[in-house]
Amino acid sequence: MVFKTAYLILDDAQRAEDILQEVFIKVHKSLETFDSQKGRLSTWLYRITVNQCISERRNRHLPSVSLENLGDEGFEPAAADCQRPDNLALKQEESEKIQQAMKALDRKHRAVLVLRYFDDLSYEEVAQALDIPLGTVKSRLNTAIRILRAELMEGRNTP
Repeated sequence: MVFKTAYLILDDAQRAEDILQEVFIKVHKSLETFDSQKGRLSTWLYRITVNQCISERRNRHLPSVSLENLGDEGFEPAAADCQRPDNLALKQEESEKIQQAMKALDRKHRAVLVLRYFDDLSYEEVAQALDIPLGTVKSRLNTAIRILRAELMEGRNTP
């Protein structure tokens, strides 16, 4: 879960592995500060992971995340009948379109989208993980979906 989130945010497997190690070192050093009354352990891990990714990008002055090289790893078929060759080709094409559309999202909107739809966190868990109000989560998701929809529609109209 930590690696997947870091990879989707940073778009670099090597850096995601580094983040994974750093996150668990931080967890080990600060486990006594975890308060189960404030939320679940997984939410706490997501928050540490996202914060570590943000720090990594800030410290290295890295460009925005690109999911161009993600490939099939992040977009798995939902049903068994998707394994048919014609369905696999369609899924691959859809994945490529989504990857292209996600390039239009900034860091804040991408993080909310990744946590909600790739990591399947609830709105409340996303809010806790990012330390932002619930209304901000909903607003950012709404904006992200609107941007993705516009990008996908634009791609549909392009020959």
